[in-house]
Amino acid sequence: MIWTLLKINITALFAGLFRKGRSKKRRSTRAIVFIILLALYLALTFMMFVGVMFNSLISPFFEAGIGWFYFAIAGLSVFSLCFFGIIFMVQPQIFNARDNELLLAMPIKPSTILAGRLSALLLIEYVFTAIVIFPAFMVLLSRGFISFIPTLGIVFFFASALLIPLLSLAMGCLIGWFITLITSRITRGRTVLMLLLSIFFLSAYVLVFSGLNDHISVLIERGSEMAEEMRRTMPPVYHVGAAVTDGSIVSFIIFALFVIVPFAIMCLLLSASLFKLSTASRGGKKVEYREKPVRVLGARSALILKELRRYWSLPMYILNASLGVLVTIAATVILIVYPSLFLDPLEEILDIVPDIDIGLIGVILLSAIALLNNVSAPSISLEGNQLWIVKSLPIPPRDILLAKAAMHIAVCGTPSLLASIVCVFALPVTGLLPIVLTIVLPASLTVMSALIGVVTNLRFPRFDWVNPIQPVKQGLSSILTLFGAIGLIFALIFIYALFFSFLITIEVFMALCTLASLAVCFAMYRYLRNTGSRRFEELI
Repeated sequence: MIWTLLKINITALFAGLFRKGRSKKRRSTRAIVFIILLALYLALTFMMFVGVMFNSLISPFFEAGIGWFYFAIAGLSVFSLCFFGIIFMVQPQIFNARDNELLLAMPIKPSTILAGRLSALLLIEYVFTAIVIFPAFMVLLSRGFISFIPTLGIVFFFASALLIPLLSLAMGCLIGWFITLITSRITRGRTVLMLLLSIFFLSAYVLVFSGLNDHISVLIERGSEMAEEMRRTMPPVYHVGAAVTDGSIVSFIIFALFVIVPFAIMCLLLSASLFKLSTASRGGKKVEYREKPVRVLGARSALILKELRRYWSLPMYILNASLGVLVTIAATVILIVYPSLFLDPLEEILDIVPDIDIGLIGVILLSAIALLNNVSAPSISLEGNQLWIVKSLPIPPRDILLAKAAMHIAVCGTPSLLASIVCVFALPVTGLLPIVLTIVLPASLTVMSALIGVVTNLRFPRFDWVNPIQPVKQGLSSILTLFGAIGLIFALIFIYALFFSFLITIEVFMALCTLASLAVCFAMYRYLRNTGSRRFEELI
């Protein structure tokens, strides 16, 4: 039964990438190959980055006689990547999965259901583990330091790689359990609380990895001192390093106990409380009915309001699909309160590219951020098994599709417009054309991103999700929209640098980009009104 549940969970996680909608029809071979190549590219890129990091650490550590510290850092890296990679998946996968009540109603033990879900998450963690462990081992092998490691130590190296994800999964479940306990007792402000907690963990992740180069320099300079401190204060980390470098069975057993015992305790606690947490009533606050005049909205306004309510009810949707909005809001506040925090780095860019105005750099950054929001990309998929309801309404399909784009524009366009106005005065932006570009270019790119997101989701919908975070994070439309935006940003930079920088100014090139984006907006709008509407009617 556990194997069956594991297979179902893994299939649900990746079904949207390889199947079309609810049907069993597989995507074309070309699309599947593209998805696999994209995943391999991302994995290999990160592995190269990790390999460079370990290559800079291995010689100083082994030459200083603290080779165990190299493997301790590898273990910490595995734990960190697994923890931050899984923390946003634990709650929707275990506690808030859409099929929890269905499975609990069947003659299946909660412990069996839990084992199936944990196994699926553990497999994902092993993918993260391979991204760190493989480069660490290849550096060890290529640099010749493998000769310093006993055979039993090599066995312990790979065995510890299998055990470390258990600890990160246990901690992720603990935090997810804690969040679920809190939110199950909150009737108002649940979305805000979830969003704040998510921003906290994301900020911690960014802070850790943004200063990675500084951390590596400190490790190289003060390796012996930090190793001795870690030996005293972090026994599991020390013992995993000692087990590998010395082939110590005792150290490996101690490390294994530090990992397996917390995981076992967490499994027992979750098995005992899964039923209660999954079926807990999360109803709204009881209020006394008071007669009020009914406000009647038009069909289009009601559709936009429906999309906005769905958006604000899903914290993971907000965080994953509109991170650029949060960055824009934070940057706007900082630009008003503490402008030198932005002006100083921008002035450093001017030293590298002296022919560009500081205000235009701000416009370019603001435009890039506008492209990275993909709120509309999963909007059709989020209808899920209730798609038939919206399709049965006496409303033209074009209004339904355009309402999803309008929701994206309202969510992303308002902060972007406010930031543009602040940039005009704070950077400052001088000249009529730069001022117009500061307002119009980010706005046009926001509209273009909204329309392209709906069109892409119309082409690659996913309705068979278990929890709504799956189409947001793993849906093919979201992936294509995000990486397409990143590719477009780099393409425009290279096109201007290689072909147009000698012919026209950056202002003229940005004006041409604005006209091009408006042309794309018009084409996407026409598509949604005609072909897109017919395609929406054919969705099942």
